[in-house]
Amino acid sequence: MKNIFKISTVLFIGVSLVVSSCKKEEVLIDGCTDITAMNYKDLATNNDGSCEYAYDNAQGLWSIFSVCDDLVISIPLVGDFPVPLNDMFPESIEITGEEYGVVSMDISGENVLADVSYDGAVTIQDDQKISLDTGDFGVVDVDITGSGKIETATNGDLTLNLAFDVPLAGTQTSSCEITFSK
Repeated sequence: MKNIFKISTVLFIGVSLVVSSCKKEEVLIDGCTDITAMNYKDLATNNDGSCEYAYDNAQGLWSIFSVCDDLVISIPLVGDFPVPLNDMFPESIEITGEEYGVVSMDISGENVLADVSYDGAVTIQDDQKISLDTGDFGVVDVDITGSGKIETATNGDLTLNLAFDVPLAGTQTSSCEITFSK
């Protein structure tokens, strides 16, 4: 009986060693494994070099298409003056890096700074201004606020809120939906 117990114990240990020594082959899942990348894949186990970063994607020459709310400047006893905001934006904007996470958009020769987060969210920084020619009222300073998102390396969107300080009419506001593409 002692021999059966010894033999059983030796067999059990031997089989256990053989089974435990078999390596399980790890299945590799290709993808971006950097959590700060726009295209991070949480199931990826093998970084395949495909990571895309919002800050890098934001930079370059972008074609833009703008759809702005109508702006009509009303001056009591004088009348209403329509201002065609869609015509005020250029057909393209150059975006350059200032420092990591901050870009500069060249809008008609004036730089507007924006923060770009790792997930592609874009926020216009405080106290950004440009000058626009309103036609009848000449060139006026425009306060710009807004936010948007860089969706991919070739497209994104931005909502700009514009506040004009117009002589005799006070502050006038409008918003523009801007679509970016490369």
